Amino acid sequence: MSNLEESIVLITSASDNSRKADVIGTGFAFYREDNYTYLLTCAHVVEDVGGEENVLVNNIPAEVLAVGDIQGFDLAVLRVEKLNVPLFQLISLSEAKNRKFRTAGHYLYGEEKKILLETVDGTFGKKRFARQNNERVAVWNLLVDEGDRLRKGYSGAPVVDWETGGVLGVATNMEKDGMEGLAISVEALKKIWPQMPPAISYFYLEKFDVITVNNKGEEIERRFNEAVFFTEDLGSGVILEMVYIPGGTFLMGSPENEEGRYNNESPLHQVTLQPFYMSKYPITQNQYQAIMGENPSDFEGENRPVECVSWYDATEFCQKLSQKTGKTYRLPSENQWEYACRAGTTTPFYFGETITSELVNCNGSYTY
Repeated sequence: MSNLEESIVLITSASDNSRKADVIGTGFAFYREDNYTYLLTCAHVVEDVGGEENVLVNNIPAEVLAVGDIQGFDLAVLRVEKLNVPLFQLISLSEAKNRKFRTAGHYLYGEEKKILLETVDGTFGKKRFARQNNERVAVWNLLVDEGDRLRKGYSGAPVVDWETGGVLGVATNMEKDGMEGLAISVEALKKIWPQMPPAISYFYLEKFDVITVNNKGEEIERRFNEAVFFTEDLGSGVILEMVYIPGGTFLMGSPENEEGRYNNESPLHQVTLQPFYMSKYPITQNQYQAIMGENPSDFEGENRPVECVSWYDATEFCQKLSQKTGKTYRLPSENQWEYACRAGTTTPFYFGETITSELVNCNGSYTY
């Protein structure tokens, strides 16, 4: 979230109407294609600055691609040429109450009406819903921390989930002298913009169990965790889920007293990795077919892992997937693979000293 202020843009009016001179709003970038940067703000900001033909983004004329209903999905999509600002990632959460947020917006200060930018922290409150054309999306109540407040001009500001760093919503309204406000979910984007490029993806948050077993395979601990992921639509209903792996440092290899180890797993050495994404499951036959147009597997099954593929085949799959999605895909390095599999643990398996057929797909007649 360190680049929050750098990612914020100022929305002003190109109109020669003097009454529009003091009208400002906020926006942020979320996608870039060729020389064009795509931004989100509020539909009412577009109206306030004098309509679609009068929107300026950092004093650059903007094209309005989509506008929602001010009383419904109060969002607008803008496109600007040659605007170099960092991009935000959009995240969709089914529940956000009590999660921390940060936002930043523009406002006019003093008699000189200086345009200032200021961050605001707070907590997500009650979830409501906005409706438009028989559809609905979440609207979150924003509870601002003491000492901060939302101001006129913050409309269109990104409301960033503190934990994931993704934009959960867009600030639309303020109440109680800026101590509370509303943010509409970024899910409204695809409602107002049916032509949204497939390369634009949302982050999602998934909860899962983390189980630890003893050396007899008996469960001794169960806790909950969360993972951020996004999906790629490969066509024909085939989806690829990509999970966020946080960066960090780990000991790669295995200790000399670990049963079943190989000599080339020594010595233990420290490795530091930057964050990356990895597919949630091994590539399935369905996914391989969708990208490569063929399925070479012997043990056929749409959701079974694809097999009978070489390293060259797998690399070509990544290249074609990159071309289709506009993102860069490749095979994980050995470091990334072990780091993801260990998941912060130092035991032979991420859930403990042994494995059981209740936890993994294996022959339970043999023990480790």
